[in-house]
Amino acid sequence: MALIELKNINYAYGAGEPVLRDLGLLVEVGEMVAIQGPSGSGKSTLLYLVGCLLDLQSGTLRIGGRDMGALSQDGLAAFRHRELGFIFQQFHLLPRATVLENILLPCRDATPEQVLKAKSIAASLGLGDRLEHLPNALSGGQQQRAAIARALMNDPAIILADEPTGNLDSASSSQIMDLLCRLGSRGITVIIITHDSEVAARAGRIVTIRDGRITGDIIKFRTSAIIAKNETAPTATASGFFSKYRVREALANLGRNKLRSILTMTGITIGIAAVLAMTTIGQFTKRKILESYMELGANTLAFYGYPNWSLRATDKVEMPFNSFDWKRDMAPLKKIFPEITLMSPMLRSWDSGATFGGRVVNTDVRLYGVNEDGLALAGRALEGGRNLSKLHVEFMSNVCLVGAEIAKRLFININPLGRILQVTQDNNALSCKIIGILKHKASNNEWNKPDFQIIVPYTYFEKAIGNPWQVEIHNVLLQVTPGTDIRKTSNGIKAFFKQKYGNAGQFGADSDSLLVAQMEKFLTLFTILLGAIALISLAVGGIGITNMMLVSVSERYREIGLRKALGATNLEIRTQFMVEAVVICLVAGLVGLAAGFAVYEGIIFGASKVVTKLQFEWVFDYAAAIISFTAIMAVGVLSGLLPALKAEKLQVIEALRNE
Repeated sequence: MALIELKNINYAYGAGEPVLRDLGLLVEVGEMVAIQGPSGSGKSTLLYLVGCLLDLQSGTLRIGGRDMGALSQDGLAAFRHRELGFIFQQFHLLPRATVLENILLPCRDATPEQVLKAKSIAASLGLGDRLEHLPNALSGGQQQRAAIARALMNDPAIILADEPTGNLDSASSSQIMDLLCRLGSRGITVIIITHDSEVAARAGRIVTIRDGRITGDIIKFRTSAIIAKNETAPTATASGFFSKYRVREALANLGRNKLRSILTMTGITIGIAAVLAMTTIGQFTKRKILESYMELGANTLAFYGYPNWSLRATDKVEMPFNSFDWKRDMAPLKKIFPEITLMSPMLRSWDSGATFGGRVVNTDVRLYGVNEDGLALAGRALEGGRNLSKLHVEFMSNVCLVGAEIAKRLFININPLGRILQVTQDNNALSCKIIGILKHKASNNEWNKPDFQIIVPYTYFEKAIGNPWQVEIHNVLLQVTPGTDIRKTSNGIKAFFKQKYGNAGQFGADSDSLLVAQMEKFLTLFTILLGAIALISLAVGGIGITNMMLVSVSERYREIGLRKALGATNLEIRTQFMVEAVVICLVAGLVGLAAGFAVYEGIIFGASKVVTKLQFEWVFDYAAAIISFTAIMAVGVLSGLLPALKAEKLQVIEALRNE
């Protein structure tokens, strides 16, 4: 029964002369065939075509009844993996892998059963005590036996041997031929390419090729052993992208040149550390600056309402508006707008004066009327004493808080707390008991200096000030919860009063929310720019990985060719190199994340020592961490893509012949 059938085979390399010319050949199951011929006769090309290492150009090749020309590249790879075993003249053992690892190479991710099988085959070939040795520690004969053991791992139906004794002495050659003859006697079809007549004489059939044509075919004997088609050998299926096998292979390959790997990883480590540190510092700076703006009242709204002076006598007014009534107009707002946390009227008078014990301050003094929330809304703090209370407001208590400069000028070497301060306002005079001293607050406002302010309950202000225009509530300060869209709240309050009073009043609001929004946009852009600068260094590290992987591909041409010959698909080759790039990025990236964390925490610690208001804190920005990890994966995939595609496109024969 014909196992291998070739008809009308023609083959030429490039535009050169045909190497094979209208060649036809039948090989029976279990035959041991020696193909002889001078150099350039086409015998090796014939072997490569039978081994599916070269694509058919014309003619038909059937193995086991299947048309090889109809199979895809992945189908041919699976067939090589399952049905064929290769023995090369140059052995093609991986130099940095042990004998056992070389034997297990066709198995992908070897199972414990396959490891036991590999050891059993090695023992039967006299290599039982050499399994942990590297190939350069073996003799030529032992290396070739290791290659034979590798060829037998998947129980192939066909053994293809290309000059298996070409680099061996006569004794080793005899041992290798004894092994091949034993394989033939077991019913395995063996095809040997040789120019050695003594080697050819050991075969049961000798086929002679000259100038691409068969010129002789001598059948001396055929073995009677018949083997069944190989159904149990594992197929060349791809494992998951991050399978243990691929990760282990990647780490092993990276470990073979530790110094180069470490230097390449350093670029990625620096890049990832920079991305994490810069992005986190940018976000941290943005948060702290916005918080400081909030402390200055960025979430505070100054709402005002005045009569509509543009109304004409003929305009219809359903409900007149003159000023806000605190209980009727303002108190309900907290229920309608739950985001409002603090609220206070703001009454003020100008050209006031303050007197105590014969001392007078009558320049820049301003008198304000607020409720118990007014101090917090104005962003003021106390140097001593206590704030206004709800009871002070309710009972119109004649108490006050005085600015730092007033306390300094009027109360020399005297504690102001509990003292009675006389306040003059136009033709009016009022007195109040000092219950608190305001902290110094710097300001460039020449018309309203914080250190010259006097704050009293607004109810007492209304009672004590005789001018009816000054006691009307036209201005109200409101504070909303952080994160609230203050413009939306402002528009809502305006709509509320517009609906209530119609065109009788003019309502509006002022806040720093627009400034904060612009500042937030600027800080976001600042963070993005920091991250972009860091990404440049990461990109440089990625280019370094690409360069290293391209060098690795060039150094491993033979390994790639060997893996393909043993049944690795293009996808598996591509995936392996991409996994190596991703693994090196992951290892370097994890180190970079730790380094980045240490860097930005160090920066925050140093800044806390320089900026007194800034306190050290442990910061972990999830967005920065996600961006950094995404960058790790992206750089790993992109930097490995070009080398992986280059490795995938390598032709098996060219790779195996590479020096």
